[in-house]
Amino acid sequence: MSTFTTDIAKRETLAAMIGTYRQATHKVEEAYAILESAQNSLRAIFLDGPGYRFSVNDRNCSEVGKKASDEINAMIKKDAWSQIIKRMELRRLLSIRRRTELDAQIDKGELPELTDENVLALFETSAANVNVYLEEAVHEVFEYLRPPQSKFKTNTEFELGKRVILTWSVEKGWSRGKFRVNYHREKYITALDNVFAMIDGKVPVKSYHGPLYDAITDSPDGSGQTDYFKFKCFLNGNLHLEFLKPELVAKLNAVAGGNRLRNHK
Repeated sequence: MSTFTTDIAKRETLAAMIGTYRQATHKVEEAYAILESAQNSLRAIFLDGPGYRFSVNDRNCSEVGKKASDEINAMIKKDAWSQIIKRMELRRLLSIRRRTELDAQIDKGELPELTDENVLALFETSAANVNVYLEEAVHEVFEYLRPPQSKFKTNTEFELGKRVILTWSVEKGWSRGKFRVNYHREKYITALDNVFAMIDGKVPVKSYHGPLYDAITDSPDGSGQTDYFKFKCFLNGNLHLEFLKPELVAKLNAVAGGNRLRNHK
């Protein structure tokens, strides 16, 4: 359903980032080893027994040496992996669930060491599974567009129609007087744009939140349209969406709706 490419310029940029990361973390190790040596020399001459004076590190943190550099490099590793994945635009290919899991792995420091080999492996895994990721995202978006026990006639049970009403999706921003997307719905609105773009054979959205989010935020009266959607916001938090490309809705229904749902009732 979609393709995943890694152009040469991007690969060269990633290689430069990885090289700089490795150089920087090595320098951190060397710097803290030098600090530890200086601190040990001072304490050996000036202190008559154990003590924590003559600290050459921050006054609120007496750690120097390998323990300190390991902690700092662990934080640098998290930041580096986060930026590498951002440069790869990998998050845009993933379902909300997989993206949440990936962010948790980064935050917990569970990703492997940042090397050319490990980044290439991530590229290859992503390329091999891109259609799996897209299908997962399609199912996720379909369920978002088909709220359970919806009271609105436009929200069908088994298949998407021409329109849908999404509750608790928008709110009035008091600072500017315009509508904005509810914070808890932002990831779904972005996923919606991503899925429609990819099943349309295009690359994932390039802006941080996506065209629909941006259009809602920029609209002076809470109404407007993008390439895929016509929308109107209401004060009760409802977002009315009209799908402008029926053939893409048909693709969503084919993958995530119809008989698949009827057979599971």
